[in-house]
Amino acid sequence: MVKATGCQWILMLMLLMPLATSAQVADNSRRVDTLSLAERISVRTNLVDWGLLVPNVGVEFDIRNTNWNRWAVNANIRYRPKTSSTYVRGIVFNLFEATLEGRVYWRERKCTPTGYLAPHRHWIDKLWSCRNMMPSHPNWVFYRGGYVTYSKYSMLWGGGEGRQGTAYMAGVTWGFVKPFLAFQNGNSVDMEFGFSAGIMYNKYDKFRADRENNCYPITGHEDGKWGPMLRDIHVALVYRFGNYPIQKKYRWRYDVDMDFREKKDSIYNAWLSGREQKYIQDSIYRVVSQEFKMLYDSCVDVRHREQQRAIDEQAPARVPNYTPKQLAKMRKDSIKQARLDSISAIKKAHRDSINAIKKARRDSLAAKDPKLAKKFAEEDAREAKQQELRDKIERNKKKAKSKAKDAQAAIERQRAKREAEKKAEASMTKEEKAAARKAKAQAAQEKIARMRARREAAKKAAEAAKNAEEGGAE
Repeated sequence: MVKATGCQWILMLMLLMPLATSAQVADNSRRVDTLSLAERISVRTNLVDWGLLVPNVGVEFDIRNTNWNRWAVNANIRYRPKTSSTYVRGIVFNLFEATLEGRVYWRERKCTPTGYLAPHRHWIDKLWSCRNMMPSHPNWVFYRGGYVTYSKYSMLWGGGEGRQGTAYMAGVTWGFVKPFLAFQNGNSVDMEFGFSAGIMYNKYDKFRADRENNCYPITGHEDGKWGPMLRDIHVALVYRFGNYPIQKKYRWRYDVDMDFREKKDSIYNAWLSGREQKYIQDSIYRVVSQEFKMLYDSCVDVRHREQQRAIDEQAPARVPNYTPKQLAKMRKDSIKQARLDSISAIKKAHRDSINAIKKARRDSLAAKDPKLAKKFAEEDAREAKQQELRDKIERNKKKAKSKAKDAQAAIERQRAKREAEKKAEASMTKEEKAAARKAKAQAAQEKIARMRARREAAKKAAEAAKNAEEGGAE
């Protein structure tokens, strides 16, 4: 039985852990020279190796911090540790492998029949060409590169001979990467498909399983063998750090520069348009404001003159005894009162401005000295309490006025009711008056009887309660 190490369990849990993700969508936004250190790092693991029970992990690093940079290096490690057992097993599979890769990423580019991006003509160029009249996968990223590998292994299958030794490999790698998932924190996961193949230099010892002696005796040795080798098949998960998914990376420098210029021009054009729009709005506002002020002043002037004319015309009619001298004095007094009102308004505005200046000065002093801030806060609290008290007194005055008004209204209603009764009584005959007095007297007697009955009932209830209390005490 193969024992899983702590590293294996951790990697398996990372793969199986449910995380809040959302499907990635195409993101054509680009930035220039803004890749941070975390955004240049990605971690990968090959699912095919995990299917063969070989834990593996790889780290890739972009060489430059530009989003048009397409060169990257990565280091991969595959490690299946030795498992201890008390008996000789017929199957042995131990492996340690370290690989260093250099990759260049590229995207499909839409070309034109002629011009800067014309299709390649030579067959060698066509073999590596990324130009296409209609790109079929604009969000995919293709890669090619080379690798070197050091491997140390021990393998035995069934009852035959096993191999134990070291191998050195070198070759080429090719594949593509497509977006898969995006996390809420900005990180992303991609799917990678590809293969690596090349040549291998191998030296190893042959051994077999000896169950009788419970050992693995060496049966032979091979040194310096060369041959072709399919190193691995990629079906890998790639985890990228930072808020910079693969849709934004590995762009062509010309395309990035053109997009950057377009964004720059669009921002500048938007600024010019906003400035022109603001100038138009300001000019319209100035014209409308001037016209409004002229119209308002003319309307106020006309209204003032009409009021003055009405006063001059109605004053002699209302008070025919006023002399022209008295009228002139009244006009003079009204002008004086208006002047006093304007002076009081100016004084109030002056006081408000002084208070604002004092408040600003206090705030600046309070910011510098905590003691003054505490003192000013206490003064503000006292002023707030006094203002609250004044507001309460004002509310009580309003309530008292409202109550007095309601009482006066009630008195007026009672007075009106009595006046109506008097008028109704004056219009009655003697018989009707006598009947009304009799009905009123009867109603008064009934009211007295009801009051007596209530008093008797309350008295009996009190006596019963007292007797019950005395009985309980006994």
